[in-house]
Amino acid sequence: MLPAESVPVFMNFLKKYRYSVAVVVITVLAAAWLLTRPFLFGQTKEGFLFIQRAEPGMPVVMAYMHSAMRTPIEETLLINENSDGLILKQLRYRTYGAGLPYLASEGRFREENGWFILDDMDRRFREVSIRNGVINNGTLTVGNTLYRLPDLMPLGSELRLYIAPLYRGFWMKKEMR
Repeated sequence: MLPAESVPVFMNFLKKYRYSVAVVVITVLAAAWLLTRPFLFGQTKEGFLFIQRAEPGMPVVMAYMHSAMRTPIEETLLINENSDGLILKQLRYRTYGAGLPYLASEGRFREENGWFILDDMDRRFREVSIRNGVINNGTLTVGNTLYRLPDLMPLGSELRLYIAPLYRGFWMKKEMR
């Protein structure tokens, strides 16, 4: 508790600097709010390719060429309901190939306009790592932003996607080969 004689001094200080104090308090609260919001981090060996605000349901679409079949594939992931992970919801591809799912137990399988589509998948991931291959010509669309991977990272390198509060995301950076 403050001594009685210091209360008027403190009140005079607040009256004199009330706008400055208000600006400082609002700035600190805004920074604290921003630092605790979830962000999607796209990390490579060289650093961060992007850091983008993560909202539940926000789409993350990976489009690339199948390494063996050389046909297009699109994987649609969504930011999960808690904004702390990703959910693979849909896979679209032109031809059957190695490693491509097709079973009804993996989702709802259908063919539409020359695409095989596996909908209603519910594969959950804390993080996703992808490689920028020589032939896959991959793109990553996060929300409304398109990233052309061959233009942004060396061939054969890894891109790690993970979601974390802004303050923690930088400390989650891992050593990559």
